[in-house]
Amino acid sequence: MLSSDDFNFGDLRMSAKKVILGSLVFLALVAVGVWDVHWGFTLPVWSAYLVPISFAALTFELWGGLVTGCIAGLMLFCFSPAAKSWGAEISLFWTAGFIGWGGILGYLQWQARSFREASSKLQEQEHIRDSFIEFLVHDLRSPLTNIISGLETFLVSTEDNLKPEDRELIELALIGAHRLLTMVNSILDLRKLEEGKFPLYLKEFDPCEAVNEAVRQVKLWARQNDVKLQVEFSTELPEKMIADRWVLIRILVNLLSNALKYTPNGGTINVAVTMDDSWVHFSVKDQGPGIPKEYLDRIFDRFVQVEARKAGAAVGTGLGLTFCKLAVEAHGGRIWVESQVGEGTTVHFVMPPIVQIQVQNRETFAAALK
Repeated sequence: MLSSDDFNFGDLRMSAKKVILGSLVFLALVAVGVWDVHWGFTLPVWSAYLVPISFAALTFELWGGLVTGCIAGLMLFCFSPAAKSWGAEISLFWTAGFIGWGGILGYLQWQARSFREASSKLQEQEHIRDSFIEFLVHDLRSPLTNIISGLETFLVSTEDNLKPEDRELIELALIGAHRLLTMVNSILDLRKLEEGKFPLYLKEFDPCEAVNEAVRQVKLWARQNDVKLQVEFSTELPEKMIADRWVLIRILVNLLSNALKYTPNGGTINVAVTMDDSWVHFSVKDQGPGIPKEYLDRIFDRFVQVEARKAGAAVGTGLGLTFCKLAVEAHGGRIWVESQVGEGTTVHFVMPPIVQIQVQNRETFAAALK
């Protein structure tokens, strides 16, 4: 005895649907044929065959269009009084036209369906990939934080007893761990930013203090690379601004990290904060090799950065700049790049001194980053 599990009800419903649609096509052909027999002398009824041919092509794709076109052509040749008066050549011409129309329309419909299926599979694969990467990366954040905390504590507690070469090794490990943590945070937050679900914890703070904190976080790396960090603040800056302080620091750290990768030893990175009308204007200028013009307009896109790196352009990993763009825009700001090959790169971004969005509480912000 067969159980319900032995039947695929989805396939059964699909088969029944195809039978019904096929019957409709057949009835439409018969209706046009009867109409043509009675009124074909006075009206161009034969052109109505294009309706069931088109319906069959859109429903059953290539073979449906071809078969229906053949049947319509045969009915036209055998039953249409107008076709009998045309002669065999014209009748065969219209039969070939019916078949060709059904085949072309059916082929286009098949191509469209294939494209939709491929697009759907690609989106599904991208979702699985992103979820898998996010799962793996999320588990890296805690051990990385522990490594950084342990190394910093060890460095401070043994400051007077470490040999210079040992201190240098620990500092290099700290630099690498901080860079990896920055990349991990960018990966985790990119999707939230792209979907507009990244909460901003707004508070009042001193913009100069936030810039100094970002510089402090990369100071060790700059010292290892023998790169000088220069910071300039405009006297017109407001004493306080309202934004997400930690996100602003992360934006600056990402830009400073990118500048440190390409500024040669002995070079200088300039950080400037000024007022641009009613906007707070931040800029980070390096002395790297610069970026070709063809990449400047697309440098904040993920895959363009990979393409640019393959071409030898001085850009980052493809994550940091994308995060910066989305984070700045989440604050209602704007970011852009100025660069010339051989003369370095300057990244600018502006933010309003008071971000006009709903303030999120600390618990919501913390939960979103888990």
